[in-house]
Amino acid sequence: TSESRMAGVLLIKHTAQQSPQLFAENVGKWTTVLVGVLGKAEITPVVEAVLQTLLAFVDAVRDIPMLHREIVSAQVPRINQAILALADKNPDLTGPVLQMLEHMATWFPKLFRPSIDKTAALCLRLLDGSASRASAELCAQAAQCLAALSLAGGRVASEERWFEYVQQAVGTIQQCIDRIMCAETGDSVQSAFALPELADNFVVAIPQAADRISAMADVLVALLTQPTAEDVGVPVDAILGAASRLALVPVRAASSKMARAELDVVPVLAPQIQRASVRIMAALAISLGSLMYPYLSAVARAATAIGTQQISSAATRVALHNLLQLYIERYAYGFVVHLPYDLIITAVGEICVYQRSQAPPPTLEIVPSKKRSGSGKARGASALSDETAPVAHLRWDDTTLAAQAMVLALLLHTPTMLTSALRTQIDSQVLTLLMLYAIGGIETPFATRESDVPYKVQLLRCLEASLLSPDPWQRAIVPHAVAVFNASQNDPSPRVRAASAAALVAIDPIIHSRLPAQL
Repeated sequence: TSESRMAGVLLIKHTAQQSPQLFAENVGKWTTVLVGVLGKAEITPVVEAVLQTLLAFVDAVRDIPMLHREIVSAQVPRINQAILALADKNPDLTGPVLQMLEHMATWFPKLFRPSIDKTAALCLRLLDGSASRASAELCAQAAQCLAALSLAGGRVASEERWFEYVQQAVGTIQQCIDRIMCAETGDSVQSAFALPELADNFVVAIPQAADRISAMADVLVALLTQPTAEDVGVPVDAILGAASRLALVPVRAASSKMARAELDVVPVLAPQIQRASVRIMAALAISLGSLMYPYLSAVARAATAIGTQQISSAATRVALHNLLQLYIERYAYGFVVHLPYDLIITAVGEICVYQRSQAPPPTLEIVPSKKRSGSGKARGASALSDETAPVAHLRWDDTTLAAQAMVLALLLHTPTMLTSALRTQIDSQVLTLLMLYAIGGIETPFATRESDVPYKVQLLRCLEASLLSPDPWQRAIVPHAVAVFNASQNDPSPRVRAASAAALVAIDPIIHSRLPAQL
Protein backbone atom coordinates (compact mmCIF):
# COMPACT_ATOMS: atom_id res chain seq x y z
CA THR A 1 0.00 0.00 0.00
CA SER A 2 0.99 3.64 -0.27
CA GLU A 3 1.21 3.93 3.52
CA SER A 4 3.68 1.08 3.76
CA ARG A 5 5.81 2.47 0.93
CA MET A 6 5.85 5.88 2.62
CA ALA A 7 6.96 4.22 5.86
CA GLY A 8 9.69 2.32 4.02
CA VAL A 9 11.02 5.45 2.30
CA LEU A 10 11.16 7.39 5.57
CA LEU A 11 12.82 4.44 7.32
CA ILE A 12 15.53 4.32 4.65
CA LYS A 13 16.07 8.07 4.89
CA HIS A 14 16.40 8.20 8.66
CA THR A 15 18.55 5.06 8.78
CA ALA A 16 20.98 6.60 6.31
CA GLN A 17 21.12 9.81 8.33
CA GLN A 18 21.80 8.05 11.63
CA SER A 19 24.20 5.32 10.47
CA PRO A 20 26.94 6.29 7.96
CA GLN A 21 28.16 2.69 7.91
CA LEU A 22 24.79 1.26 6.88
CA PHE A 23 24.45 4.02 4.34
CA ALA A 24 27.79 3.19 2.69
CA GLU A 25 26.96 -0.52 2.60
CA ASN A 26 23.42 -0.28 1.22
CA VAL A 27 23.20 3.00 -0.69
CA GLY A 28 23.41 1.22 -4.05
CA LYS A 29 20.47 -1.09 -3.31
CA TRP A 30 18.40 1.67 -1.74
CA THR A 31 18.95 4.00 -4.68
CA THR A 32 17.87 1.33 -7.17
CA VAL A 33 14.69 0.67 -5.20
CA LEU A 34 13.85 4.38 -4.90
CA VAL A 35 14.42 5.02 -8.62
CA GLY A 36 12.08 2.11 -9.34
CA VAL A 37 9.36 3.74 -7.24
CA LEU A 38 9.56 6.87 -9.42
CA GLY A 39 8.53 4.86 -12.47
CA LYS A 40 5.34 3.54 -10.86
CA ALA A 41 1.98 5.20 -10.38
CA GLU A 42 2.15 6.47 -6.83
CA ILE A 43 0.50 9.17 -4.77
CA THR A 44 2.16 12.58 -4.62
CA PRO A 45 3.36 12.50 -0.96
CA VAL A 46 5.22 9.23 -1.56
CA VAL A 47 6.94 10.56 -4.68
CA GLU A 48 7.92 13.77 -2.87
CA ALA A 49 9.46 11.72 -0.06
CA VAL A 50 11.37 9.60 -2.61
CA LEU A 51 12.73 12.74 -4.31
CA GLN A 52 13.87 14.22 -1.01
CA THR A 53 15.57 10.95 -0.04
CA LEU A 54 17.35 10.63 -3.39
CA LEU A 55 18.51 14.23 -3.16
CA ALA A 56 19.93 13.58 0.31
CA PHE A 57 21.68 10.40 -0.96
CA VAL A 58 23.28 12.13 -3.94
CA ASP A 59 24.38 15.05 -1.79
CA ALA A 60 26.05 12.71 0.69
CA VAL A 61 27.72 10.61 -2.03
CA ARG A 62 29.49 13.68 -3.45
CA ASP A 63 31.85 13.62 -0.47
CA ILE A 64 32.59 9.86 -0.72
CA PRO A 65 34.89 9.19 -3.72
CA MET A 66 34.66 5.39 -3.37
CA LEU A 67 30.93 5.53 -4.15
CA HIS A 68 31.19 7.76 -7.22
CA ARG A 69 31.35 4.88 -9.70
CA GLU A 70 28.55 2.88 -8.07
CA ILE A 71 26.13 5.75 -7.47
CA VAL A 72 27.12 8.84 -9.42
CA SER A 73 28.14 7.33 -12.74
CA ALA A 74 25.53 4.57 -12.74
CA GLN A 75 22.49 6.10 -11.07
CA VAL A 76 22.53 9.86 -11.75
CA PRO A 77 21.58 9.56 -15.47
CA ARG A 78 18.73 7.20 -14.53
CA ILE A 79 17.54 9.60 -11.84
CA ASN A 80 17.54 12.50 -14.31
CA GLN A 81 15.42 10.61 -16.83
CA ALA A 82 13.02 9.39 -14.15
CA ILE A 83 12.37 12.81 -12.63
CA LEU A 84 11.93 14.42 -16.06
CA ALA A 85 9.17 11.92 -16.80
CA LEU A 86 7.46 12.83 -13.51
CA ALA A 87 6.85 16.44 -14.58
CA ASP A 88 4.77 15.25 -17.55
CA LYS A 89 2.81 12.72 -15.54
CA ASN A 90 1.98 14.80 -12.46
CA PRO A 91 1.96 18.64 -12.65
CA ASP A 92 1.78 18.82 -8.86
CA LEU A 93 5.36 17.52 -8.72
CA THR A 94 6.78 20.26 -10.94
CA GLY A 95 8.26 22.20 -8.02
CA PRO A 96 10.17 19.27 -6.44
CA VAL A 97 11.27 18.12 -9.91
CA LEU A 98 12.74 21.55 -10.74
CA GLN A 99 14.56 21.63 -7.42
CA MET A 100 16.03 18.18 -8.08
CA LEU A 101 17.08 19.06 -11.63
CA GLU A 102 18.72 22.28 -10.50
CA HIS A 103 20.88 20.43 -7.97
CA MET A 104 21.77 17.70 -10.45
CA ALA A 105 22.87 20.22 -13.06
CA THR A 106 24.96 22.08 -10.48
CA TRP A 107 26.59 19.04 -8.85
CA PHE A 108 27.15 16.83 -11.91
CA PRO A 109 27.27 19.08 -15.00
CA LYS A 110 28.96 16.51 -17.27
CA LEU A 111 26.48 13.75 -16.45
CA PHE A 112 23.57 16.15 -16.88
CA ARG A 113 24.37 17.12 -20.50
CA PRO A 114 22.06 14.49 -22.11
CA SER A 115 19.12 15.97 -20.18
CA ILE A 116 19.76 19.66 -20.96
CA ASP A 117 17.32 19.98 -23.87
CA LYS A 118 14.40 18.33 -22.08
CA THR A 119 15.03 20.33 -18.92
CA ALA A 120 15.23 23.60 -20.86
CA ALA A 121 11.94 22.78 -22.60
CA LEU A 122 10.30 22.10 -19.22
CA CYS A 123 11.55 25.42 -17.82
CA LEU A 124 10.45 27.43 -20.84
CA ARG A 125 6.94 25.99 -20.61
CA LEU A 126 6.71 27.65 -17.21
CA LEU A 127 8.46 30.86 -18.27
CA ASP A 128 6.17 31.80 -21.15
CA GLY A 129 4.09 33.96 -18.83
CA SER A 130 1.35 31.46 -18.09
CA ALA A 131 2.63 30.62 -14.58
CA SER A 132 3.73 34.09 -13.44
CA ARG A 133 0.44 34.99 -11.80
CA ALA A 134 -0.71 31.51 -10.79
CA SER A 135 2.56 30.49 -9.14
CA ALA A 136 5.31 33.07 -8.85
CA GLU A 137 7.43 30.68 -6.78
CA LEU A 138 7.22 28.00 -9.46
CA CYS A 139 8.27 30.54 -12.09
CA ALA A 140 11.26 31.57 -9.95
CA GLN A 141 12.24 27.89 -9.54
CA ALA A 142 12.12 27.42 -13.31
CA ALA A 143 14.36 30.44 -13.76
CA GLN A 144 16.88 29.10 -11.25
CA CYS A 145 16.86 25.70 -12.97
CA LEU A 146 17.40 27.29 -16.39
CA ALA A 147 20.32 29.29 -15.00
CA ALA A 148 21.85 26.11 -13.58
CA LEU A 149 21.80 24.57 -17.07
CA SER A 150 24.41 27.09 -18.19
CA LEU A 151 26.91 25.34 -15.91
CA ALA A 152 26.45 22.01 -17.67
CA GLY A 153 27.95 23.06 -20.98
CA GLY A 154 27.19 20.40 -23.59
CA ARG A 155 27.49 21.13 -27.30
CA VAL A 156 28.73 24.62 -26.42
CA ALA A 157 30.90 25.84 -23.56
CA SER A 158 29.21 26.81 -20.33
CA GLU A 159 30.13 30.50 -20.67
CA GLU A 160 28.74 30.56 -24.23
CA ARG A 161 25.49 28.96 -23.09
CA TRP A 162 25.24 31.50 -20.27
CA PHE A 163 25.73 34.40 -22.69
CA GLU A 164 23.19 32.89 -25.09
CA TYR A 165 20.57 32.60 -22.36
CA VAL A 166 21.13 36.25 -21.35
CA GLN A 167 20.75 37.43 -24.94
CA GLN A 168 17.60 35.38 -25.43
CA ALA A 169 16.04 36.69 -22.21
CA VAL A 170 16.80 40.29 -23.22
CA GLY A 171 15.46 39.66 -26.72
CA THR A 172 12.22 38.22 -25.33
CA ILE A 173 11.77 41.30 -23.11
CA GLN A 174 12.31 43.59 -26.11
CA GLN A 175 9.72 41.66 -28.12
CA CYS A 176 7.18 41.96 -25.30
CA ILE A 177 7.79 45.71 -24.99
CA ASP A 178 7.26 46.13 -28.73
CA ARG A 179 3.98 44.22 -28.47
CA ILE A 180 2.79 46.36 -25.55
CA MET A 181 3.70 49.60 -27.32
CA CYS A 182 2.16 48.42 -30.61
CA ALA A 183 5.52 48.68 -32.38
CA GLU A 184 7.19 46.41 -34.86
CA THR A 185 10.11 44.34 -33.57
CA GLY A 186 13.26 45.86 -35.01
CA ASP A 187 16.50 44.28 -36.16
CA SER A 188 18.05 45.01 -32.75
CA VAL A 189 16.43 41.85 -31.34
CA GLN A 190 19.02 39.28 -32.39
CA SER A 191 17.61 36.24 -30.59
CA ALA A 192 14.84 35.27 -28.22
CA PHE A 193 13.52 32.17 -26.53
CA ALA A 194 11.28 29.94 -28.64
CA LEU A 195 8.05 30.69 -26.80
CA PRO A 196 4.45 30.52 -28.09
CA GLU A 197 3.17 33.55 -29.94
CA LEU A 198 1.13 36.08 -27.98
CA ALA A 199 -2.61 36.12 -28.55
CA ASP A 200 -4.10 38.28 -31.30
CA ASN A 201 -6.59 39.91 -28.94
CA PHE A 202 -4.76 42.72 -27.14
CA VAL A 203 -6.89 42.30 -24.01
CA VAL A 204 -5.26 38.89 -23.59
CA ALA A 205 -1.91 39.58 -25.27
CA ILE A 206 -0.77 42.63 -23.27
CA PRO A 207 -1.27 41.07 -19.81
CA GLN A 208 0.40 37.92 -21.15
CA ALA A 209 3.33 40.05 -22.37
CA ALA A 210 3.62 41.67 -18.93
CA ASP A 211 3.65 38.25 -17.27
CA ARG A 212 6.30 37.08 -19.74
CA ILE A 213 8.40 40.15 -18.88
CA SER A 214 8.23 39.22 -15.19
CA ALA A 215 9.33 35.67 -16.02
CA MET A 216 12.26 36.89 -18.13
CA ALA A 217 13.27 39.25 -15.33
CA ASP A 218 13.44 36.20 -13.05
CA VAL A 219 15.67 34.49 -15.62
CA LEU A 220 18.05 37.46 -15.81
CA VAL A 221 18.20 37.72 -12.02
CA ALA A 222 18.98 34.00 -11.75
CA LEU A 223 21.66 34.17 -14.45
CA LEU A 224 23.33 37.24 -12.96
CA THR A 225 23.36 35.90 -9.41
CA GLN A 226 24.34 32.31 -10.34
CA PRO A 227 28.01 31.59 -9.49
CA THR A 228 29.99 30.45 -12.53
CA ALA A 229 33.20 28.43 -12.73
CA GLU A 230 34.49 30.45 -15.69
CA ASP A 231 34.58 34.17 -16.35
CA VAL A 232 31.62 35.32 -18.43
CA GLY A 233 31.08 38.44 -20.46
CA VAL A 234 28.04 40.33 -19.21
CA PRO A 235 26.26 42.44 -21.88
CA VAL A 236 25.54 45.27 -19.46
CA ASP A 237 24.46 47.69 -22.19
CA ALA A 238 21.82 45.30 -23.51
CA ILE A 239 20.52 44.33 -20.04
CA LEU A 240 20.42 47.91 -18.78
CA GLY A 241 18.83 49.05 -22.03
CA ALA A 242 16.01 46.55 -21.56
CA ALA A 243 15.55 47.63 -17.92
CA SER A 244 15.43 51.30 -18.97
CA ARG A 245 12.84 50.56 -21.64
CA LEU A 246 10.72 48.76 -19.05
CA ALA A 247 10.93 51.76 -16.73
CA LEU A 248 9.83 54.08 -19.53
CA VAL A 249 6.90 51.99 -20.78
CA PRO A 250 4.24 53.79 -18.63
CA VAL A 251 5.71 57.21 -19.50
CA ARG A 252 5.70 56.54 -23.23
CA ALA A 253 2.24 55.03 -23.11
CA ALA A 254 0.88 58.09 -21.32
CA SER A 255 2.56 60.53 -23.72
CA SER A 256 1.83 58.56 -26.87
CA LYS A 257 -0.15 60.35 -29.58
CA MET A 258 -1.56 57.11 -30.93
CA ALA A 259 -5.27 56.70 -30.22
CA ARG A 260 -5.12 52.96 -29.65
CA ALA A 261 -7.15 51.01 -27.14
CA GLU A 262 -4.13 48.81 -26.38
CA LEU A 263 -2.37 51.67 -24.57
CA ASP A 264 -5.29 52.04 -22.15
CA VAL A 265 -4.35 48.69 -20.62
CA VAL A 266 -0.75 49.74 -19.88
CA PRO A 267 -1.42 51.86 -16.71
CA VAL A 268 -3.01 48.84 -15.05
CA LEU A 269 0.10 46.72 -15.72
CA ALA A 270 2.64 49.51 -15.06
CA PRO A 271 3.53 48.42 -11.47
CA GLN A 272 4.31 44.87 -12.62
CA ILE A 273 6.47 46.12 -15.50
CA GLN A 274 8.32 48.63 -13.33
CA ARG A 275 9.05 46.07 -10.62
CA ALA A 276 10.61 43.83 -13.26
CA SER A 277 12.91 46.71 -14.21
CA VAL A 278 13.84 47.26 -10.56
CA ARG A 279 14.72 43.58 -10.06
CA ILE A 280 17.01 43.58 -13.10
CA MET A 281 18.88 46.71 -11.99
CA ALA A 282 19.26 45.34 -8.46
CA ALA A 283 20.73 42.09 -9.83
CA LEU A 284 23.27 44.09 -11.85
CA ALA A 285 24.48 45.87 -8.72
CA ILE A 286 24.72 42.63 -6.75
CA SER A 287 26.59 40.70 -9.43
CA LEU A 288 28.89 43.34 -10.97
CA GLY A 289 29.88 45.44 -7.96
CA SER A 290 32.36 48.19 -8.85
CA LEU A 291 32.07 47.39 -12.56
CA MET A 292 28.74 49.23 -12.55
CA TYR A 293 30.30 52.66 -11.97
CA PRO A 294 30.16 53.68 -15.69
CA TYR A 295 26.44 52.84 -15.78
CA LEU A 296 25.25 54.58 -12.62
CA SER A 297 23.87 57.58 -14.48
CA ALA A 298 21.71 55.28 -16.64
CA VAL A 299 20.39 53.53 -13.51
CA ALA A 300 19.59 56.91 -11.95
CA ARG A 301 17.66 57.96 -15.07
CA ALA A 302 15.66 54.72 -15.04
CA ALA A 303 14.88 55.14 -11.33
CA THR A 304 13.81 58.71 -12.00
CA ALA A 305 11.46 57.53 -14.74
CA ILE A 306 9.82 55.19 -12.23
CA GLY A 307 9.71 57.80 -9.46
CA THR A 308 8.30 60.62 -11.55
CA GLN A 309 5.07 58.74 -12.13
CA GLN A 310 2.24 58.86 -9.64
CA ILE A 311 2.93 55.45 -8.16
CA SER A 312 -0.28 54.03 -6.76
CA SER A 313 1.21 50.61 -6.03
CA ALA A 314 2.76 50.30 -2.59
CA ALA A 315 4.83 47.33 -3.77
CA THR A 316 6.39 49.48 -6.50
CA ARG A 317 7.27 52.26 -4.06
CA VAL A 318 8.86 49.70 -1.73
CA ALA A 319 10.84 48.20 -4.62
CA LEU A 320 12.06 51.65 -5.72
CA HIS A 321 13.16 52.61 -2.21
CA ASN A 322 14.97 49.29 -1.80
CA LEU A 323 16.73 49.76 -5.15
CA LEU A 324 17.91 53.26 -4.24
CA GLN A 325 19.06 52.02 -0.83
CA LEU A 326 21.08 49.24 -2.47
CA TYR A 327 22.83 51.60 -4.89
CA ILE A 328 23.48 54.21 -2.17
CA GLU A 329 25.05 51.60 0.10
CA ARG A 330 27.24 50.19 -2.67
CA TYR A 331 28.24 53.31 -4.61
CA ALA A 332 27.60 56.21 -2.18
CA TYR A 333 28.41 59.57 -3.80
CA GLY A 334 29.10 57.92 -7.17
CA PHE A 335 25.39 57.20 -7.48
CA VAL A 336 23.77 59.99 -5.48
CA VAL A 337 25.33 62.72 -7.63
CA HIS A 338 23.26 61.40 -10.55
CA LEU A 339 20.07 61.11 -8.51
CA PRO A 340 17.47 63.92 -8.74
CA TYR A 341 16.87 65.58 -5.41
CA ASP A 342 13.11 65.16 -5.79
CA LEU A 343 13.42 61.42 -5.17
CA ILE A 344 15.28 62.08 -1.92
CA ILE A 345 12.68 64.62 -0.79
CA THR A 346 9.91 62.14 -1.57
CA ALA A 347 11.57 59.44 0.54
CA VAL A 348 12.04 61.85 3.44
CA GLY A 349 8.38 62.83 3.23
CA GLU A 350 7.28 59.20 3.43
CA ILE A 351 9.00 58.54 6.75
CA CYS A 352 6.58 60.92 8.46
CA VAL A 353 3.81 58.54 9.45
CA TYR A 354 2.40 60.84 12.14
CA GLN A 355 -0.78 62.15 10.53
CA ARG A 356 -3.93 63.82 11.72
CA SER A 357 -7.53 63.21 10.80
CA GLN A 358 -10.57 65.38 11.40
CA ALA A 359 -12.68 62.89 13.31
CA PRO A 360 -12.01 60.11 15.82
CA PRO A 361 -12.89 56.47 15.09
CA PRO A 362 -16.65 55.98 15.42
CA THR A 363 -16.26 53.22 18.01
CA LEU A 364 -14.18 55.34 20.38
CA GLU A 365 -16.13 57.15 23.08
CA ILE A 366 -14.56 59.19 25.87
CA VAL A 367 -16.83 60.38 28.65
CA PRO A 368 -15.80 63.87 29.79
CA SER A 369 -15.27 64.56 33.44
CA LYS A 370 -17.66 66.88 35.29
CA LYS A 371 -14.76 68.95 36.66
CA ARG A 372 -13.85 71.97 34.66
CA SER A 373 -10.60 73.80 34.29
CA GLY A 374 -10.10 77.52 34.27
CA SER A 375 -10.79 77.73 30.55
CA GLY A 376 -14.28 76.31 31.05
CA LYS A 377 -13.61 73.04 29.29
CA ALA A 378 -14.01 69.66 30.86
CA ARG A 379 -10.70 68.67 32.40
CA GLY A 380 -11.16 65.01 31.65
CA ALA A 381 -12.11 65.60 28.01
CA SER A 382 -9.49 64.56 25.53
CA ALA A 383 -8.94 65.81 22.02
CA LEU A 384 -10.32 62.49 20.85
CA SER A 385 -13.69 63.19 22.42
CA ASP A 386 -14.24 66.35 20.38
CA GLU A 387 -15.80 65.50 17.02
CA THR A 388 -14.21 68.51 15.34
CA ALA A 389 -10.72 68.09 16.82
CA PRO A 390 -7.98 66.27 14.89
CA VAL A 391 -6.81 62.84 15.96
CA ALA A 392 -3.18 61.65 15.97
CA HIS A 393 -2.65 58.14 14.69
CA LEU A 394 -0.03 56.02 12.95
CA ARG A 395 -0.05 54.37 9.56
CA TRP A 396 2.90 51.99 9.59
CA ASP A 397 3.36 50.10 6.33
CA ASP A 398 6.13 48.59 4.23
CA THR A 399 6.55 51.82 2.26
CA THR A 400 7.40 53.71 5.44
CA LEU A 401 9.95 51.11 6.50
CA ALA A 402 11.59 51.10 3.04
CA ALA A 403 11.74 54.92 3.03
CA GLN A 404 13.33 54.89 6.50
CA ALA A 405 15.95 52.41 5.28
CA MET A 406 16.77 54.63 2.30
CA VAL A 407 17.09 57.74 4.49
CA LEU A 408 19.32 55.77 6.87
CA ALA A 409 21.57 54.82 3.94
CA LEU A 410 21.79 58.50 2.95
CA LEU A 411 22.74 59.52 6.49
CA LEU A 412 25.38 56.80 6.75
CA HIS A 413 27.01 57.01 3.31
CA THR A 414 26.27 60.45 1.83
CA PRO A 415 25.33 62.83 4.70
CA THR A 416 26.77 65.93 3.03
CA MET A 417 24.45 65.52 0.04
CA LEU A 418 21.49 66.48 2.25
CA THR A 419 20.78 70.17 2.63
CA SER A 420 20.49 71.75 6.07
CA ALA A 421 16.76 72.24 5.61
CA LEU A 422 16.29 68.59 4.72
CA ARG A 423 18.46 67.45 7.65
CA THR A 424 16.32 69.57 9.96
CA GLN A 425 13.18 68.00 8.52
CA ILE A 426 14.56 64.49 9.02
CA ASP A 427 15.63 65.19 12.60
CA SER A 428 12.33 66.80 13.53
CA GLN A 429 10.27 63.96 12.09
CA VAL A 430 12.36 61.22 13.68
CA LEU A 431 12.55 62.96 17.06
CA THR A 432 8.82 63.71 17.06
CA LEU A 433 7.90 60.10 16.46
CA LEU A 434 10.33 58.74 19.03
CA MET A 435 9.38 61.28 21.71
CA LEU A 436 5.70 60.63 21.18
CA TYR A 437 6.43 56.93 21.61
CA ALA A 438 8.31 57.67 24.81
CA ILE A 439 5.42 59.59 26.38
CA GLY A 440 2.74 57.27 24.98
CA GLY A 441 1.16 59.98 22.84
CA ILE A 442 0.59 57.81 19.78
CA GLU A 443 -2.37 55.63 19.02
CA THR A 444 -1.24 52.56 17.11
CA PRO A 445 -3.67 50.54 14.99
CA PHE A 446 -2.03 47.26 15.91
CA ALA A 447 -3.29 44.99 18.63
CA THR A 448 0.19 44.68 20.13
CA ARG A 449 3.19 47.00 20.21
CA GLU A 450 5.38 44.24 18.78
CA SER A 451 4.21 45.24 15.29
CA ASP A 452 5.87 48.64 15.75
CA VAL A 453 9.29 47.22 16.64
CA PRO A 454 10.96 47.28 13.17
CA TYR A 455 9.93 50.90 12.65
CA LYS A 456 11.11 52.03 16.08
CA VAL A 457 14.46 50.31 15.58
CA GLN A 458 14.86 52.00 12.20
CA LEU A 459 14.01 55.40 13.70
CA LEU A 460 16.59 54.92 16.45
CA ARG A 461 19.25 54.03 13.87
CA CYS A 462 18.35 57.11 11.79
CA LEU A 463 18.72 59.34 14.84
CA GLU A 464 22.06 57.74 15.71
CA ALA A 465 23.35 58.21 12.16
CA SER A 466 22.29 61.85 12.17
CA LEU A 467 24.21 62.49 15.39
CA LEU A 468 27.36 60.75 14.12
CA SER A 469 27.38 62.79 10.89
CA PRO A 470 26.16 66.22 12.05
CA ASP A 471 25.48 69.11 9.73
CA PRO A 472 27.45 72.32 10.52
CA TRP A 473 24.21 74.28 10.67
CA GLN A 474 22.27 71.58 12.42
CA ARG A 475 20.41 72.61 15.53
CA ALA A 476 21.43 71.02 18.80
CA ILE A 477 19.45 67.79 19.15
CA VAL A 478 21.83 65.88 21.42
CA PRO A 479 19.87 66.46 24.66
CA HIS A 480 16.63 65.33 23.04
CA ALA A 481 18.32 62.34 21.43
CA VAL A 482 19.89 61.26 24.73
CA ALA A 483 16.50 61.52 26.41
CA VAL A 484 14.93 59.38 23.69
CA PHE A 485 17.68 56.75 23.89
CA ASN A 486 17.40 56.56 27.67
CA ALA A 487 13.61 56.25 27.50
CA SER A 488 13.92 53.47 24.91
CA GLN A 489 15.95 51.45 27.43
CA ASN A 490 12.63 50.73 29.18
CA ASP A 491 10.89 49.47 26.04
CA PRO A 492 9.45 45.95 26.35
CA SER A 493 11.08 44.85 23.06
CA PRO A 494 14.67 43.55 23.36
CA ARG A 495 15.42 44.77 19.81
CA VAL A 496 14.50 48.34 20.72
CA ARG A 497 16.54 48.17 23.93
CA ALA A 498 19.54 46.79 22.03
CA ALA A 499 19.31 49.53 19.38
CA SER A 500 19.09 52.29 21.98
CA ALA A 501 22.00 50.82 23.98
CA ALA A 502 24.15 50.65 20.85
CA ALA A 503 23.26 54.25 20.02
CA LEU A 504 24.26 55.43 23.52
CA VAL A 505 27.62 53.70 23.17
CA ALA A 506 28.17 55.21 19.72
CA ILE A 507 27.44 58.79 20.82
CA ASP A 508 29.34 58.52 24.10
CA PRO A 509 32.31 60.55 22.73
CA ILE A 510 29.89 63.38 21.92
CA ILE A 511 28.37 63.59 25.40
CA HIS A 512 31.44 62.60 27.41
CA SER A 513 32.19 65.05 30.24
CA ARG A 514 35.85 65.43 29.25
CA LEU A 515 35.06 66.33 25.65
CA PRO A 516 33.54 69.60 24.46
CA ALA A 517 29.77 69.42 24.28
CA GLN A 518 27.92 69.96 21.03
CA LEU A 519 26.33 73.40 20.97
